[in-house]
Amino acid sequence: MKRSIVTLFVFFVLLLSVIGKPPVKFGKIDIEDLKMEVYDLDTSAPAIVLCDYGRFNSTTFDFVRILRIKILKKEGFSWGNKLFPGSQKTAIRGKTYNLVNGEIITDKLKSESIYRERITDDYYRMRIAMPNVKVGSVIDIEFTFPGIPFIWYFQQVIPVKWSELIIESSPYIDFRKNFYGFENLDVNTDTRWIAKNMPAFKKEPYTNSIENYITKFEFDILSISFPGYYKSFTTSWDAVANLLDKSDYFGKAIDGNIFLNRIAKEIESSCTSDIDKLKSACDSIKKVKWNEDERLLTSNNLYLIYNKEIGNSADINLMLVSLLNKLDIPAFPVAMSTRKNGLLPYYPTLEKLNYVIACAKLHDETYFLDATEELMPYDFLPERCLNYRGILIQNDKGSQIEIKSPGERKEAAAYMLNLNDDLTLSGNAEYIRHEYCAFDFRKDYQQFNSEDDFLENIENENPGLRIHDFTIENLDSISLPVKEKYEIEVVNSVTAINNMLYFNPLLFDSMKENPFKVDQRKYPVDYALCEDKTYLYNFIIPDGYEIVELPESVIIKLPGKAIQATFNVTHLDNKITVFYRFNINKEIFVSTEYQVLKEFYNQLIKKHAEFIILKKI
Repeated sequence: MKRSIVTLFVFFVLLLSVIGKPPVKFGKIDIEDLKMEVYDLDTSAPAIVLCDYGRFNSTTFDFVRILRIKILKKEGFSWGNKLFPGSQKTAIRGKTYNLVNGEIITDKLKSESIYRERITDDYYRMRIAMPNVKVGSVIDIEFTFPGIPFIWYFQQVIPVKWSELIIESSPYIDFRKNFYGFENLDVNTDTRWIAKNMPAFKKEPYTNSIENYITKFEFDILSISFPGYYKSFTTSWDAVANLLDKSDYFGKAIDGNIFLNRIAKEIESSCTSDIDKLKSACDSIKKVKWNEDERLLTSNNLYLIYNKEIGNSADINLMLVSLLNKLDIPAFPVAMSTRKNGLLPYYPTLEKLNYVIACAKLHDETYFLDATEELMPYDFLPERCLNYRGILIQNDKGSQIEIKSPGERKEAAAYMLNLNDDLTLSGNAEYIRHEYCAFDFRKDYQQFNSEDDFLENIENENPGLRIHDFTIENLDSISLPVKEKYEIEVVNSVTAINNMLYFNPLLFDSMKENPFKVDQRKYPVDYALCEDKTYLYNFIIPDGYEIVELPESVIIKLPGKAIQATFNVTHLDNKITVFYRFNINKEIFVSTEYQVLKEFYNQLIKKHAEFIILKKI
């Protein structure tokens, strides 16, 4: 008997040495965590993940996760209201702890504060609102669900003191594990991974998605098998396409839709060309307003969605595919991952897909379409969709396809200004905004209640600017550029020192701060779109002044003209003309190009700081 007890004890000691003792237990908190006021390794942190512990039990087939968070500042309150991935069978319990007059006060998470949202057939988002969250709170949440998680973050946008994941091996489940990120793990075995004192991920300018660079695992279930049962999942893109094609909320949602027959007949009778039919189909579906919900699957019957005139992105774009097919225009859905959701990997995956657009083919041309934005031209894609690749779903066949949009950020501005005796500048300014710049302007303009509010906002954003009159053309013609004309006055932009006058010719368009501040960058710079911006400034100088100094004409550029800035300064009689053009000619710069890119902006800022200097004679 003693020998059996000793043997059993040794077994458990060995087991603990391999797997490790759980770092936390739900509901058992340390009073020192409640007393903590600042995290020594990152004093700016608004909150800290004290522990994120997850374990898959191969015997019960359950995964249990315990997440414990400390709130340090008001800015950290959002961690008490978060979205978490899960499944329909996810069980959740939570508690909020506060230290009040030396006593620990506990508030339990109520069921009505847990909201489940279906993303795919067996993938849900859980929205949790923890009770009584305040500065000093410790939040404890436990999740339990069958299977393994789709994703595990070792790093967050706040520091993580301890993150541990255990996946016990099982003969019944085959999965693929993919590692992302630039931070190393402290423990890395076949079944157990630990990260200690993980720094917060700091997002830098022009980052397409932190999901591409934050340290994490992503999991894809390849198959589940039990005696007498076998089911494969994402073993190939065809397998992914087959799952989506058979889904009532994706492939089957495209079929039928008799209510679209009337719309198709109206389009057929009014349009003489296929391209006109394509445009008209997009306009017709735009009757349904987007509710700002980015989805891969429909939320309901498309007939009901159309009548309610509001739906998610999948409702709208799958409805568009259905209508195009009724017009005999070959069209298929393209499943994809949006920019904020991260890049689509090259290996087959279902969990990474979170959005769908339409792909139509006409006369050897391919058109990518998204009808969620009423102010966007039919053949342009919203920036959230510009994530390089998607999966073309043709019945039960899936193939990768490069996603393109024909537009860029393009605008031009021209100023004709007189320098007055009272040192103000007065005259006219004209803007022409094309493509994505036109879309951005229309969308921004739509947010204002009146023209007065719109003009007041411009003046507030540009101190010293006064607008006396303005006109806008083509505001409602989304295929045409927006044209604006302003009668303006600029005060406090000309400085007089003794008998000299100084002013910056770029006025409100000058760049004063380099967007790239860190010494090194581990991940790419992603502009999403190319850019072409042109500015022409004409200044009429009054009699009695002579030019002392003008900014030098110069071209600043990177190799291959990847980015280029052109300055050309001339003067004739009493007129000074400054021409400035800025071009971004490629969307992505890899980390090895970061230093030259940063230096380009340093030179640009110095150039933008140069003055025109006049002398009174």
